[in-house]
Amino acid sequence: MAEYGPLETYPGVTAAADLSGKVYHLVRFSAARTVNQASEAVNSGLAGVLQNKPDASGQPATVAYLGVSKVVAGGTITANDWLTTDSSGRAITAASGDMICGRALVAGAAAATITAFLQPPTRLSGAV
Repeated sequence: MAEYGPLETYPGVTAAADLSGKVYHLVRFSAARTVNQASEAVNSGLAGVLQNKPDASGQPATVAYLGVSKVVAGGTITANDWLTTDSSGRAITAASGDMICGRALVAGAAAATITAFLQPPTRLSGAV
Protein backbone atom coordinates (compact mmCIF):
# COMPACT_ATOMS: atom_id res chain seq x y z
CA MET A 1 0.00 0.00 0.00
CA ALA A 2 1.35 3.42 -0.97
CA GLU A 3 2.10 5.87 1.80
CA TYR A 4 2.67 9.59 2.11
CA GLY A 5 3.97 12.00 4.72
CA PRO A 6 4.62 15.71 5.23
CA LEU A 7 5.12 17.48 1.90
CA GLU A 8 6.51 20.78 0.69
CA THR A 9 4.29 22.34 -1.97
CA TYR A 10 4.44 25.36 -4.26
CA PRO A 11 2.24 28.27 -3.09
CA GLY A 12 -0.33 29.89 -5.38
CA VAL A 13 -0.24 27.37 -8.24
CA THR A 14 -3.26 26.82 -10.51
CA ALA A 15 -4.19 24.19 -13.08
CA ALA A 16 -3.97 24.94 -16.82
CA ALA A 17 -6.77 22.45 -17.56
CA ASP A 18 -9.05 19.88 -15.95
CA LEU A 19 -6.60 17.69 -13.99
CA SER A 20 -9.22 15.93 -11.87
CA GLY A 21 -8.11 12.54 -13.22
CA LYS A 22 -4.41 13.22 -12.59
CA VAL A 23 -4.05 13.06 -8.79
CA TYR A 24 -0.61 11.56 -7.93
CA HIS A 25 0.61 12.15 -11.50
CA LEU A 26 3.60 14.30 -12.42
CA VAL A 27 2.96 17.83 -13.62
CA ARG A 28 5.03 20.53 -15.30
CA PHE A 29 4.96 24.31 -15.25
CA SER A 30 3.19 25.44 -18.42
CA ALA A 31 3.09 29.18 -17.59
CA ALA A 32 3.78 31.39 -14.58
CA ARG A 33 2.35 29.64 -11.49
CA THR A 34 0.35 27.30 -13.75
CA VAL A 35 0.78 23.54 -14.18
CA ASN A 36 -0.38 20.91 -16.62
CA GLN A 37 0.25 17.18 -17.04
CA ALA A 38 3.94 16.36 -17.54
CA SER A 39 4.62 14.54 -20.79
CA GLU A 40 8.35 14.66 -21.59
CA ALA A 41 11.10 13.20 -19.41
CA VAL A 42 13.59 15.82 -20.59
CA ASN A 43 11.31 18.87 -20.08
CA SER A 44 12.98 21.23 -17.59
CA GLY A 45 9.54 22.49 -16.51
CA LEU A 46 8.91 19.35 -14.42
CA ALA A 47 7.34 20.61 -11.18
CA GLY A 48 6.39 17.65 -8.98
CA VAL A 49 3.39 15.46 -8.11
CA LEU A 50 -0.21 16.69 -8.13
CA GLN A 51 -1.90 16.09 -4.75
CA ASN A 52 -5.45 17.26 -5.46
CA LYS A 53 -8.08 17.13 -8.25
CA PRO A 54 -8.51 20.57 -9.87
CA ASP A 55 -11.46 20.20 -12.25
CA ALA A 56 -10.98 23.28 -14.43
CA SER A 57 -8.40 25.77 -15.65
CA GLY A 58 -7.60 28.32 -12.95
CA GLN A 59 -8.49 26.02 -10.04
CA PRO A 60 -5.90 25.70 -7.23
CA ALA A 61 -3.39 22.90 -7.82
CA THR A 62 -1.48 21.42 -4.89
CA VAL A 63 1.89 20.32 -6.27
CA ALA A 64 4.40 18.58 -3.98
CA TYR A 65 8.11 18.78 -4.75
CA LEU A 66 9.69 17.49 -1.52
CA GLY A 67 8.71 14.74 0.91
CA VAL A 68 7.10 11.30 0.81
CA SER A 69 4.25 11.07 -1.70
CA LYS A 70 2.09 8.63 -3.57
CA VAL A 71 2.73 8.53 -7.34
CA VAL A 72 1.15 6.54 -10.17
CA ALA A 73 3.61 4.25 -11.99
CA GLY A 74 3.76 4.20 -15.79
CA GLY A 75 5.77 1.00 -16.00
CA THR A 76 7.61 -1.49 -13.84
CA ILE A 77 9.56 0.37 -11.16
CA THR A 78 12.14 -1.08 -8.79
CA ALA A 79 12.71 0.32 -5.32
CA ASN A 80 15.42 3.01 -5.38
CA ASP A 81 14.88 3.87 -9.07
CA TRP A 82 15.18 7.56 -9.95
CA LEU A 83 11.81 8.73 -11.28
CA THR A 84 10.79 10.85 -14.24
CA THR A 85 7.59 11.12 -16.31
CA ASP A 86 6.10 9.23 -19.23
CA SER A 87 3.86 10.86 -21.85
CA SER A 88 0.83 10.55 -19.54
CA GLY A 89 2.36 12.07 -16.40
CA ARG A 90 2.97 8.69 -14.74
CA ALA A 91 6.28 7.89 -13.03
CA ILE A 92 8.83 5.77 -14.87
CA THR A 93 12.48 4.87 -14.31
CA ALA A 94 14.74 7.72 -15.41
CA ALA A 95 17.68 7.56 -17.80
CA SER A 96 20.70 9.84 -17.99
CA GLY A 97 19.65 13.28 -19.27
CA ASP A 98 16.07 13.02 -17.93
CA MET A 99 14.61 15.39 -15.38
CA ILE A 100 14.04 13.54 -12.12
CA CYS A 101 11.62 14.39 -9.33
CA GLY A 102 12.45 11.74 -6.76
CA ARG A 103 13.23 8.15 -5.92
CA ALA A 104 10.95 5.12 -5.60
CA LEU A 105 10.77 3.80 -2.04
CA VAL A 106 8.95 0.64 -3.14
CA ALA A 107 8.60 -1.42 -6.31
CA GLY A 108 5.47 -1.38 -8.44
CA ALA A 109 3.95 -2.32 -11.78
CA ALA A 110 2.32 -0.09 -14.40
CA ALA A 111 -0.77 1.74 -13.09
CA ALA A 112 0.08 0.92 -9.46
CA THR A 113 0.20 3.73 -6.92
CA ILE A 114 3.61 3.57 -5.24
CA THR A 115 5.47 5.53 -2.58
CA ALA A 116 8.27 7.89 -3.59
CA PHE A 117 10.57 10.34 -1.88
CA LEU A 118 10.23 13.59 -3.84
CA GLN A 119 13.06 16.04 -4.33
CA PRO A 120 13.21 19.33 -6.22
CA PRO A 121 13.39 18.44 -9.94
CA THR A 122 16.88 18.21 -11.38
CA ARG A 123 18.54 16.73 -14.46
CA LEU A 124 20.07 13.27 -14.03
CA SER A 125 23.54 13.02 -15.51
CA GLY A 126 25.90 10.09 -15.69
CA ALA A 127 25.21 6.45 -14.98
CA VAL A 128 21.86 5.57 -13.45
